Amino acid sequence: MTSSASTATAGAHRGGPTDPSHDEELRRGILHTAVSRPVARLLVIPFLLLIYAVPIGQGIRDKLNGDEMVLLDLFRRAPTKENIKQLEEDLDKASTPRELTRPRVQAALTGWGGFGNAKAVIGRDGWLFYAPGLTAVGGPGFLQPAIIAGRKKAALDAGDPPLSPDPRPAIIDFARFLAQRGVRLVLFPVPDKASLQPVQLHGRTRDAHAAPARNVDAARLAAELTAAGVLVFDPSPKTLADAPEARYFLTQDTHWTPAWMESVATDLAAFLVAEGVATRAAGAERRDWKAIAKTVTRVGDVTDMLGLPEGQTLFAPETETVHQVQDATGAPFEPSDVPNAHAHVLLLGDSFTNVFSLEQMGWGASAGFGPQLARALGGDVDVLARNDAGAYATRQLLFNALAGGEDRLAGKTVVVWELASRELAVGDFKPLDWASLASAPAPAAPTRPAGATP
Repeated sequence: MTSSASTATAGAHRGGPTDPSHDEELRRGILHTAVSRPVARLLVIPFLLLIYAVPIGQGIRDKLNGDEMVLLDLFRRAPTKENIKQLEEDLDKASTPRELTRPRVQAALTGWGGFGNAKAVIGRDGWLFYAPGLTAVGGPGFLQPAIIAGRKKAALDAGDPPLSPDPRPAIIDFARFLAQRGVRLVLFPVPDKASLQPVQLHGRTRDAHAAPARNVDAARLAAELTAAGVLVFDPSPKTLADAPEARYFLTQDTHWTPAWMESVATDLAAFLVAEGVATRAAGAERRDWKAIAKTVTRVGDVTDMLGLPEGQTLFAPETETVHQVQDATGAPFEPSDVPNAHAHVLLLGDSFTNVFSLEQMGWGASAGFGPQLARALGGDVDVLARNDAGAYATRQLLFNALAGGEDRLAGKTVVVWELASRELAVGDFKPLDWASLASAPAPAAPTRPAGATP
């Protein structure tokens, strides 16, 4: 009798005899606690203080440093999707705990475990690789309809502007526009580091007589473009056995070595002459370029991408010899800000063109691909170059110049469009309305060098 009374009393305390049993409560995930309100307050208050200590402390630090808090931007800018996204990025970058801990954690992961991050892949013996390049080389064919459709959908789902992943329409449309001006297009996708330095990536030797690895659709693209009248230049060796010990790329960087870059410039000059779209300069157009050796030292850009602590010792700076191109007076090669009618070649390039010419990149000045191509041809070369976004950035620069009345095609017989080959797989080949330029009054016909053919 006592037991029944006790059970009834317990049921009444829980809300009545219809309350779920203990087993049923466990099944539903109902857990009873015996924490009193005073104890709960004592637990909650330190928790809240811990949460708010970080932003409050960071705000005080920023104020003491004379900086404005990033959060104030929320009240200065309209709350559009783009501004909110930018605010999130600013907050992410401005996080004091992140600044303190992330570089040190990355150093531990890299030093002890050989781990990189979303951008940097750790190879062997100190070699570093850019992750998007590996994805482009080893990923699915970039011309497959499903891949193209998937990239378009991913951009829309992310709220980004519409994407143009298929490179063919933009390249062929550009070539047709140039043909109306009597100018040929040469597409020059620079091979990826993973293609030419595979042993340094994974340590496994391949068939020495196999061709360098590349995306499965690379050959198909080249064939289709050639059929459409676009010249395609590929400086890759036929097999890696041709030069098994060759160092084509900087150890810690996404870019080529100065030596290979100069060799490629020589090969491209020979290709342009052989195809009849350019000639080696002679007479009044001849330039007596000279190469002056200079030493440069820095860590590579992939090392920068790792985000290691300042003063890190895991990767020592690389030292390279570049050859600055100077004219007969000793003035270094500089791209012309205005159209140069004596230059029959216009080079559109990305960071591969800039790397040894743009001093801010840390690898020297006036020693990059444009100067070396000019030296190989013995004349002038016009250069329009912009780091990153090689799929559209330099085309956009040329389009804007032409639309603004600056005829960068004056006197040109060929446009060389250099871009990182990974752009073919991951780039955005935005369409441009070349027809709007074609309908404008035609400029004076270019003066074609002797021997060049349209």
